[in-house]
Amino acid sequence: MPDLTPESPSALSPLVRRVVADNPGLMTGPGTNTYLVGIDEVAVVDPGPDLPKHVEAIVGASMRERVRWILLTHTHPDHWPAAAKLRKKTGAKIAGFAPFPKADEVTVDLDVVLGDGDSIDGTEFRLDVLHTPGHAPNHLCFLLDEERVLFTGDHVLNGTTTVVNPKRGGDMVQYLASLDRLRKLKRVYRICPGHGDVIEDPAAVLDEYVAHRKMRERQILKLVKAKPITIPKIVAALYTDTPEGLLEMAQRQVHAHLLKLKAEGKVKGSGAKASWTVS
Repeated sequence: MPDLTPESPSALSPLVRRVVADNPGLMTGPGTNTYLVGIDEVAVVDPGPDLPKHVEAIVGASMRERVRWILLTHTHPDHWPAAAKLRKKTGAKIAGFAPFPKADEVTVDLDVVLGDGDSIDGTEFRLDVLHTPGHAPNHLCFLLDEERVLFTGDHVLNGTTTVVNPKRGGDMVQYLASLDRLRKLKRVYRICPGHGDVIEDPAAVLDEYVAHRKMRERQILKLVKAKPITIPKIVAALYTDTPEGLLEMAQRQVHAHLLKLKAEGKVKGSGAKASWTVS
């Protein structure tokens, strides 16, 4: 398997190449993955952060005159900011889902608004568009029909779970529904995530994602049933091995689960500082 060296393009298949941005971190892993789909005509999936070396690596790997589309899985700031500069260098059209969440402060104009069921048709490929809200309201996945490869942005990652943050439009009900939709897709052979390496066993990983979220929900509900409890105390009880820098995200994740349970009439409460109790 090709490595994840930043700004070093690597071929993943006859139609797919990857360029990893040099923005590693607790939330981004080795960095944001940018995928180049196609040879004669190229669709760039997630242009990534606005780093000069990253933009040049994308252009150099694809040849600027062949880049036709710049596709955004969503507008969290590690996935889209290079779009405008890449459009200026190549003349490609920027495409994504609208409207943008208010919290994202996006400053790029879309040339093409994509919706569920749309497609991007190149000379050698077809990318089917799937609206998969949950991690973000405007999140899209793209399915490469010729190779049955699914580009999942932040909806499914390799090596970690996805954060569902209500403060940024995350919704656990929608997230699990979107996961279930991906599980029902036929003949998906590989997943190319927004962070981490290629996932070679999509069915098993998707099942694991759902099982993990259901397990976490049971754990949270058990704690709430025992006594009134705040979100920080739930996190302290359940996320014992989590690095300190990720504890705030863990609180957002727990909040998302509690909001789902509240919508189902199982708990009551509001916010991170209040105590949650059973309904």
